[in-house]
Formats: sequence, C-alpha cells, structure tokens
Amino acid sequence: MLNASMQPEISISYGKKRRRRLPRSVRIALNCGLFLVYTIGSTAAIALYGPFDNIRRTVIGAVLTSSHPWVIKPFFSAATLRKYMPVSIDKMSTGPMKVADYSYIHDNQIEVIPIHSDKYTGCLLIIHDPKRVHVAVTKNLGNIGETVTSMVHDAHAVAGINGGGFFDGQGHGTGGKPMGLTISRGKYVSGDKQAAQPVIGITKSGALIVGKYTYSQLQQLGIEEAVSYGPQLVKDSKPYLSSADGSWGIAPRSAIGQRQDGSIMLLALSGRGDGGIGASLLDCQEVMLEYGAKVAANLDGGYSSELYYNGKFLVAPSNPLGERYVATSFVVDGEGTR
Repeated sequence: MLNASMQPEISISYGKKRRRRLPRSVRIALNCGLFLVYTIGSTAAIALYGPFDNIRRTVIGAVLTSSHPWVIKPFFSAATLRKYMPVSIDKMSTGPMKVADYSYIHDNQIEVIPIHSDKYTGCLLIIHDPKRVHVAVTKNLGNIGETVTSMVHDAHAVAGINGGGFFDGQGHGTGGKPMGLTISRGKYVSGDKQAAQPVIGITKSGALIVGKYTYSQLQQLGIEEAVSYGPQLVKDSKPYLSSADGSWGIAPRSAIGQRQDGSIMLLALSGRGDGGIGASLLDCQEVMLEYGAKVAANLDGGYSSELYYNGKFLVAPSNPLGERYVATSFVVDGEGTR
C-alpha cells in the first residue's frame, strides 16, 4: 500500500486526457524564480519611484555613471534625470593657488593602512616622499591600454593605482586613449593644450595640484605628472563635496590625496564582491579627511579600481575577467630609482 508521500504525481481531469504534473523540484524552482523576479522588481520600483529620495538619487546616479546609462533613460523624464544628474568630474577648484615645496623630503617610508566598514573594505597607501609618485602611460598609446601591474613592472616601481579616465571605444574597454591632459615625468603625452580641463597633477617638488587648468598654466605651476579626472574631494583640509551634489552611486572607488606633511595618499575601496557593496564619493571624501588629507580627488573607479604593492593586490580589481586595460596609472618608484 502506498502512503501519501509515495503517491505518484499525477493529476486527473475527467473527460480530458490525463496531464502529468511537473516534478516537485521543478515547481519549487519556478516558484522561487517568480518570487525573485517579483521581489527584485518591487525593490527596484520602490527605489526608483518610492518615497526614499536618497536611495533614488544613489540608484539613478550609479546607472548614469555606469557603462550603460541608456538603460534608465526610458523610465524618467529629462527633467528628473537632470535633477539626479551626478556631479561632474570637472567640479574642481579654479584660479591661482599656493604651491608647496616638498623637495626637502627624502623619507622612503610607505605605510599600508587597511580600511574597513559595513559597506566596503579597502586600503590606504601613504608614500612619505611625494616625489616618488609618477604617472605611467600605456605603451600602446592610442591603440590599447595596459594593466596597472604591467605599468608597475615596466617602471620598476613598487606600487600602483589606476589613474585618470579614458575613452571607451564602442564600449569595448580598450583603454588606449587617455581622457583630457596627460603628462608623464615632465613630458606632454596627449590632450588639448588650449582648453582648461580637470587635472590631477604633481609638481616637480612633490605638491599635489587639483583643479581646472590649461597646459600653459600647468607648465607655470611646474607640473611634472598629470591625468584628467575628478571631481575634487578635499580642499584646504575641508570637504569639497556635499550631500547636495549628485551621487555617483555605490561602486569600487580610487582616489589620490596629500597630507600637510607632503605624504601622498593612494586609496582604493572595493565593492561588487567579498569586499562589500562599494563606496560613494562622499565615502572616499570621508576616509581621506579622516587620515589627514589637505587636498584629494577622485580617480577612475568601477572595474578600473585596484591598488597594487610589493607584488600583490592590496585591493584587487572587481572585474570578473581580471585587471582592466587602462590608459594611465599612478606608480610609486622603488628606492634608488628616482
């Protein structure tokens, strides 16, 4: 005699041909799938159209600064998208500034500071002699980018972090063409020499400069290294961005800063994996201020973010395919190679 658990899974409909029911495991899987679709859809609807403005600002900002901003545009009016438009990378200081002289520093110390929070993990590298930090450029300029680790090895450096933006040809992420002005070890590499552009630069005497400048202005400032990206995070040891600035959402982040004593700060915060969900621009700003930055700026983020030191990743790239090909990076010279 069969008990209830042993009954065959057959449904009988009188007057019709017998129908065999789907196996229980398949029905459970389908129900779970429908539940997930409903849950995700409901969550997305609440985030995008619900009463939580900060969540909506974060979600829309994250999509608009991703590689696929077109995905969200059909769902909102132009006025709504303008309202939540992320802060521009060229939100930076303008006008003359006092340039510090750190030529007297000859301290080879490098500090490694782990960063932990509920949302992200990461690492801060503090290079005491700022003159050790230089811009490295892909050796296949205009064609294809290079990984940060490859640039570090090519330069016989000890550390590296991804640098400025680059043009993503047809979405293929080749990384061969840097965005804006690029200067490496005192040599002009690429970019419009006439227009004022967002620049993150380092002078010959080791001062980090963040602002909008023309090439001739950078020459007057004594800039030896430069990439284009932003926005600025810290100015005069105070936050440069506020919560009113449009969000870039949550993602892996990279940033560069400088303390009052001249030390260069290289920061990478992870996300999209075991390291958490990621960080906002305001999170980067907060970390930089916590560790004493007097000036700081955002670098390219997302799949480009990574921090490499002494032959290993302090913050590994979140790209499931491995390191991304990028156009530029900041590398740290080894002792005796300057």
